[in-house]
Amino acid sequence: MLSMKRVAALAAALAIGVGMSGCETTGGAAGAGAGIGALAGAVIGHQSGHALEGAAIGAAVGAASGAVAHDIRSKRARSEQETAEAYNYQPSQGETLRFEGAEVMPASVRPGEMIESRVTYALLGTGGGVQVTETRRMMGQDGRLIAELSSEGFTRGDGTWVSSQNFRLPNNQAPGSYQIETEVRTAKSRISGRANVFVE
Repeated sequence: MLSMKRVAALAAALAIGVGMSGCETTGGAAGAGAGIGALAGAVIGHQSGHALEGAAIGAAVGAASGAVAHDIRSKRARSEQETAEAYNYQPSQGETLRFEGAEVMPASVRPGEMIESRVTYALLGTGGGVQVTETRRMMGQDGRLIAELSSEGFTRGDGTWVSSQNFRLPNNQAPGSYQIETEVRTAKSRISGRANVFVE
C-alpha cells in the first residue's frame, strides 16, 4: 500500500494543469485557525451576489506547491430576499455576481500546517440557479502564480454564500508572504479576491 507521502507526490505530478471534480454536499465552513488574513479583494468583470451550497471535492493537490486541498464547505449566509434587499436588486438587472470578502485563517503559519481559505460572494438573477466555478490559487506577493490549488464547479441559486476550503502546506514550503486568490465565475460574470498569509 502506498504511503501518504508517495500518494501526495504522485497526485502532485498528475495534478499539473488539471482541475479536480467532485460532488456537492451541505455543511458549514470548517475552521483552521484563529487569525484572519488581511483582505486584498479585487473584483473583476460583471459582478453580483450569489448563493453557494456546501461541496466536498475530496483530496486535491496544488500542482506546484504540493499543498494538499481538502473538502470545500459552503453555507448560505443570506437568503435570496435578504441579498436582494442588501444590494437594492431589481430583476431588470439580470445576473449579478458580487465579491464581498476573502480571508485566510490563520494569517501566520508554519510549513506543514493547515490554513483555511474563505470567500464570501452574492449571486442574484439566476432564474433558478447557474453553474458556478470556484478556483483557488497560491500567489507570491509579486503576483507570480505558485500553484492552482483547486478548481470546482457547482450549481448555485440566488443568495449570499460563504465558501471555505482547507489546505495543508507542504513541510518544505519556503518562508515568506503569500496570497490565496479565489476566483468565482459563471458563464456571464467573474470576480476574484485575495487574502494574505505569512509562512514563518
